[in-house]
Amino acid sequence: MAEDMTKSKEVKDRESLLETLESIIVAFVLAFVFRAFIIEAFVIPTGSMAPTLNGAHAEVVCSDCGFRFSVGAETSSGDKMPSTCVCPNCFLVQSVTNLNLFSGDRILVLKYLYDFQPPQRWDVMVFHNPNEPVQNYIKRLVGLPNEKIELVDGNITIDGHVAYKTDRAQDALWMIVHDTRYQPKREDWQPRWIPDNEWQPRGTGFVMDAAPTANGATAGLKYRHRVPNEADGRYVLSNILDFYGYNSSGGSPLAGTAVCTDLGLHTEVTLRDPAATLTLRFRGYNNEVRFDLTAKGSATPTRIYVNDQLAAQAPGGVLTVGKRTRVLAANIDHTAMLVVDGVRPALPVSPAWPTTDNGDIIYQPLPLTRERKHDYDQAANLSPKQMATEVEVGGRGGPIDLAYLRLDRDVYYLNEGGTRISRYEVEDPRPASQGNPFQLHEGEYFVCGDNSPRSLDCRLWPVPPAPADMRPVVPQKNLVGKAFFVYWPAAGTRRGVPKVVPDPSGWRMVH
Repeated sequence: MAEDMTKSKEVKDRESLLETLESIIVAFVLAFVFRAFIIEAFVIPTGSMAPTLNGAHAEVVCSDCGFRFSVGAETSSGDKMPSTCVCPNCFLVQSVTNLNLFSGDRILVLKYLYDFQPPQRWDVMVFHNPNEPVQNYIKRLVGLPNEKIELVDGNITIDGHVAYKTDRAQDALWMIVHDTRYQPKREDWQPRWIPDNEWQPRGTGFVMDAAPTANGATAGLKYRHRVPNEADGRYVLSNILDFYGYNSSGGSPLAGTAVCTDLGLHTEVTLRDPAATLTLRFRGYNNEVRFDLTAKGSATPTRIYVNDQLAAQAPGGVLTVGKRTRVLAANIDHTAMLVVDGVRPALPVSPAWPTTDNGDIIYQPLPLTRERKHDYDQAANLSPKQMATEVEVGGRGGPIDLAYLRLDRDVYYLNEGGTRISRYEVEDPRPASQGNPFQLHEGEYFVCGDNSPRSLDCRLWPVPPAPADMRPVVPQKNLVGKAFFVYWPAAGTRRGVPKVVPDPSGWRMVH
């Protein structure tokens, strides 16, 4: 009997082992099926999509202002970190020789999604590179089949009209200009925001404890963009350019190459008096957008002006007295954008002003001659009126608190004729360059990298030894899928965890 029980136990153990092996085999089969037909993981090798997605890079905390940013590795030297980088918030040149080098973000891609639904503009998608079909590339989709695309002053234009971004795409494409929450301490630093007497710095922001004494007068906070002069290191007034801290390891110009006038200002504001009004003013070249934000219940409406013309107003006001309110105001893509606590307030718009699908006010830019634009673009260390941009915050009518001021620029897609993009030299005119619109055919897509100076994409194709008659497009048959989630961001960069452990603070959706 004991012998029979022993044999029975051996049989059960063997069956259990077989069941376990079977389960493992089934799991592997399902995993391979899942990978082949539903979701696949990819590693980002380069910085062409930075800062949305990082390639091989280091994480840097500025030794002066404390701003955190990523710096790409020098791929030409075997993915090695350079000796120095430049903080995009305060332009301090600092050493990065002792920092760890991390591999690129790991992402999940929905495969075959585009077999069931068409790609949408601003999707971040993976595809087989038409130049080298065995390589997978990842870029942002900007041009769809049968459209005529042209890159004009950094904007994507489709059939002669600016392509307006979705909110999620825009959030991903804001690039830091300056954030007062990260204040430099070095002696030669010159503050970016210059206050009138009524405004005083407090903490990371500014306060206006009393309104200007003159009736109806506005006290201003004026932004002044400054960069170090390469000759002597002194800070000089400058236009806002397309600088990427991520690229500062590769010998790119300190401040960028293209003038950026599409700007957004993030702040948190508290009105301490129902009569107070906060004004936010942007000038890009000769176009001006102004937001006058008033308190809920105020007799003074909240208004939006474009080139001194009233475009929209909300009689009830949009800010709550005594409550901190998040505000985003922007002059971007020839639109006036206002977002309060994450939503666009209901501002009846004059019928003369069209709006985007999001409700942002569209305006037609005032004429600007090439000579006058050149004068704006070449301005350096001159008065703000001579610069390409002005940004000003104002207050009147009562005390106001600003918790911080963060100024961002929009992505600028380089493609002007005669401009050198990264290390790639191509003949002009390039496809979709300004004045040279490119017609897409059925089943063709146009893609660009978020890191425009360092992205090898449709603007630069074909690249030898590809056939000279190859069209600079991604064919439908080359599409792999849509990137949707960073599941393993740069490891050990924010919490001091081991390098092999993913950092959950970096988990995020891809937009």
